[in-house]
Amino acid sequence: MRKMSEVDTILYFKKKGNVNTDKALKLAYEYSEEYNIPKVIIPSSKGTTAAKALDIFTDTKKLVIVTHVFGFINPGENEFDQELLELLKKKEIDVLTTTHALAGIDRAIRRKHGTWQFAELVAEVYRTFGQGTKVCAEVVLMAADSGLIPIDQDVVACGGTGRGIDTVWQISPANTFNFLDLRMKKCLCKPLQ
Repeated sequence: MRKMSEVDTILYFKKKGNVNTDKALKLAYEYSEEYNIPKVIIPSSKGTTAAKALDIFTDTKKLVIVTHVFGFINPGENEFDQELLELLKKKEIDVLTTTHALAGIDRAIRRKHGTWQFAELVAEVYRTFGQGTKVCAEVVLMAADSGLIPIDQDVVACGGTGRGIDTVWQISPANTFNFLDLRMKKCLCKPLQ
């Protein structure tokens, strides 16, 4: 394992998406271990990324898995693998399914009336740094609002483009009602695309 404290660079992936998941998850775990960061937030819509995290993280108490909201694809349905969900619960790993912090009601208004609202505009600004960066900020807000992470300690957040993980940030968390206190402190990796 390389000494992270000696390296102050960002790992840039040539391609975006799932192809980077293993490297990004390993980086997130190693960084959290070296810097004693208590929580690593990982989005996983179907469970594939969560399952990979189980293979990489020896300290699974660090994990917070964030899923899509019920009805994201089909009304009333959750995409997440239910057998894996039961396994995560048995391992006492936090799994969060809740409204997306940068969508929710704002997205409903845009879809019905074609009017952009503030939260979705914030999401678009984050996307200028990449879809994964937007996801990192969003899952931290969601986990903070749910009480699953401390807001007085930095966390490591993972995000991705499409499927898998291709982006990792060190973030100083905040609740959504204190959104402007959120700090994207250090980008550990992201795709160039």
